[in-house]
Amino acid sequence: ANQMVEEMMLLANIAVAGKILQHYPVWSLLRRHQVPTPQMFEPLLKAAAVVGMDLDITSSRSLADSLDKCVLPHDPYFNNMIRILATRCMTQAQYICSGEVTVPEMHHYGLAAPLYTHFTSPIRRYADVVVHRLLAAAIGIARLPQQLTEKALIKDVADNINYRHRNAQMAGRASIELYTLIFFKDRTVVTDARIVKVRANAVVVFVPKYGIEGVVWLTQKKDREDPTKQFNLDMEKQKVVSADGSRTFTIFDKVWVSIAVETLPPHGMRLVISLVDEPTPEDVEIAEADPKIL
Repeated sequence: ANQMVEEMMLLANIAVAGKILQHYPVWSLLRRHQVPTPQMFEPLLKAAAVVGMDLDITSSRSLADSLDKCVLPHDPYFNNMIRILATRCMTQAQYICSGEVTVPEMHHYGLAAPLYTHFTSPIRRYADVVVHRLLAAAIGIARLPQQLTEKALIKDVADNINYRHRNAQMAGRASIELYTLIFFKDRTVVTDARIVKVRANAVVVFVPKYGIEGVVWLTQKKDREDPTKQFNLDMEKQKVVSADGSRTFTIFDKVWVSIAVETLPPHGMRLVISLVDEPTPEDVEIAEADPKIL
C-alpha cells in the first residue's frame, strides 16, 4: 500500500510539472537532478569490480537494474552497501526556474523523469505551495499572483529554497553527531563494521548497528614517519596492504571495531573508532553483564 501511494505521488508530481510548464514555460518552479559524470561513478565501478560485478551506468534505469542484481549469497548486507556507494556518486537535486535552463536540462536523473516538481506536500514544503498556485492558475480556478509571473523572482525563490535545504541538512547532521557523542559517552562499544572506502594508512567503516561512519587509522600518529609501519594503497583493487604484507584490508571487508568518545581540552569531544580483534564468546558474556560495554 505504501509503495502504491509513493508511486501515485510521483506520477502526480510528474503530471503537474508538465502542466505548469505547458502554461508557464518561463517561470515554472521545477525540480531537477543532474546526470552524474562518468568520473563520479569511478569509485562505485571500482568497488563493484572487486567482487566481480559490472554495473551499467548508461542510464538511471540501467543502473537501478544492475544494483538489483548486486547480491552475494554469503553476504546479505552487501546490496545495502553497494547502494550506499551508488547514492554518494549522485549530484544534489535542486529546484530551478524553468526559464533558466533548456528542456533537456530539466531532466530528473534519479527518478528517470524528463520533468518533475514537488506538488504533493504543500503543508511541509514551500515549493509545493508555489506549484499549487501555478497549477491553480493553469487550470483556471485562481488568478496567478503578479509576483509569480516574474522569472527573476521564481529564480530567487528556487535559490533560497535550495540554500535553506542545504542548511537544514547540515543542521540535521550536526544534531546526529551531537547525539551520537552523547550516546557513546562513558561507554565502550565493540561491534562489527564494514569497510566502505580505503585510504592511505586508513579505512572508512560503516557500522550497521548504529548507522554511523568514521575513519579508522591503520597507522598511529607517532608511527606515520616510520616506513615499516605504513600501508600501501591500491585504488584499482580497492585495498590497503601493510608494508610487510601481513595485513590487508579490502573494501566491503567485515571488521570489528571499538567505539568510544575521547575528551578534548577544554570542553570538546570526538568519536574514536579503532580496529579490534573479533570478540570471543566469553567477551560477549562480559559485555552483556556490563551495561557500558555493548
